[in-house]
Amino acid sequence: MNGYNLQVLEDYIFEARPEFTNFGESEALFISQQGKRLNGMSFANRLKAIVLATENKSIENKQITLHTLRHSIATHLLQKEVPLESIKSFLGHSSLESTQIYTHLLKTVEND
Repeated sequence: MNGYNLQVLEDYIFEARPEFTNFGESEALFISQQGKRLNGMSFANRLKAIVLATENKSIENKQITLHTLRHSIATHLLQKEVPLESIKSFLGHSSLESTQIYTHLLKTVEND
């Protein structure tokens, strides 16, 4: 995480989030204006809005989804030689086998 992203996250936590109704009643980091945990569809809709807000056709054509972002971060962590067990925990996998698929994907990418 770079300094800019850290600042944006801190601004959200300390300035924007407290403006939401019932913000203190949820342990979730990202909540709706009603103070409830955001679900996957809410994140997907927000990601789509961010992509469209760029007004960049190249970015829009990439069809970025939460799933592709998840694959990207896993691949980048492997490229930086983060231990597979740490990636497993980060992704919330219950089984190391679920995480190992990224090692196969990385080998495919490196061989291209």
